[in-house]
This record gives sequence, structure tokens and C-alpha cells, in this order.
Amino acid sequence: MIIVAAAFASPRLGGEEREKAAPSPMRLLEDRAASGDRTAIAILRDSAAAGNAAAMNWLGFLYWQGQGTPLRQDSAIFFLRSASALGNPRAMANLGHLLLYGPAEMRDTLSALSLLGRAAQARSIAAIRELSDFYTAQIKARPIPVSGNQPHLDSVSGANLRLLADLRARGEILPYNHRLSIELYHHSAMLGDTTSQRIIRELLEIFPDALSR
Repeated sequence: MIIVAAAFASPRLGGEEREKAAPSPMRLLEDRAASGDRTAIAILRDSAAAGNAAAMNWLGFLYWQGQGTPLRQDSAIFFLRSASALGNPRAMANLGHLLLYGPAEMRDTLSALSLLGRAAQARSIAAIRELSDFYTAQIKARPIPVSGNQPHLDSVSGANLRLLADLRARGEILPYNHRLSIELYHHSAMLGDTTSQRIIRELLEIFPDALSR
């Protein structure tokens, strides 16, 4: 599978957790548009023009895949950016994925992690899993470095890692893992996240060897 196709072919993207949702008029419309139904595509375009972020997100998916529409990456990005600007979590997760793993010329790590973080805050399952996979791979390879000259990237990663730690500590969406939550808080604290620094400081006051276990 080539990366351009993979960027939206993941079951996380396009219609997040669609298989778990009961059919709705919008979902039926999306499915008809994906099959090339011109009337359905026209309705989605009209809805997007009227400011419907869900329609914008789905049009972005269709244009990126060339599914039911011509293959137009510029149109896909336009619709995904428009939907993301309106706060649509699925669009933010989709666009974040593309900016992180799409074609090399469009990759933007800071924007990708920022979008995924915002979507994760809105409890987008796709974004949470994306961030978990991304940071888990980085931690396994080496400690997440402080960029130094990119304070915004450090800030975004610090906040994302704290969110993942919170979810792991509560067993919310991600499986409960106390040890991993401490490790995530620690990495977040090293990147300058003040809330994580306080959590680690208080933890060490009670369990001095908490980071060495």
C-alpha cells in the first residue's frame, strides 16, 4: 500500500469508528457519495458550502482517495483544513495524520501533533490511538528529546504526553497501565509541562524510587 493511499485507508480515518455507529442520514449520504453517486456528492458540496464541517471532512476523504470524485489532494487539504478550523475532531485527526505520515513535501510535525492533540482532547479515538502509537515508538527508540530551538513543539508534545498519561492512569479509551502513565508523565515533565512536573514531584515525595522501578 503506497503512503498516499495509506494516509486515508487506515480504518481510523475518514469515518472514525464507523462500524460501531448506527446508520444515520449523513452516513448513508457519505456511503452513496463514496460509491460515486453524483446527487449525494452534490448534496455534500452544498452542505460544505453552508458550513457543515462533517460534510467538509468527508469531501476531504473522497478527494484524497479519488473515491467518487477526481483525485485532488489540494481540494482534500482545503476541505480538511476548513473543517478543522471549525473544530471538527475527525477532520483534525485526518489532517493531523496526513501531515504526520503523508507525502514528504506536505509533512509538518508541529501542526500534525497540534491537530491530533486538539482532536484527542475532544476524545477522538483515532487521534488518541495515533498519538499513543507515535509517542510509544519514540520512547522505545530513545527518550523524547527536548528540541530546544522549537519550544512550541516541546509544549505541544508535553501536553499530548500528559493527556495520554491521564488516559492510561484512568484506563479511559487506552488500557489502564500505571507504570506507563508514570513514564509518560515523566517525559511530559522533561519537555517542560508544568502540570506533569507537579505530578512527578508529588509522586516522588511519596515514592522516592517511583521512576526507577
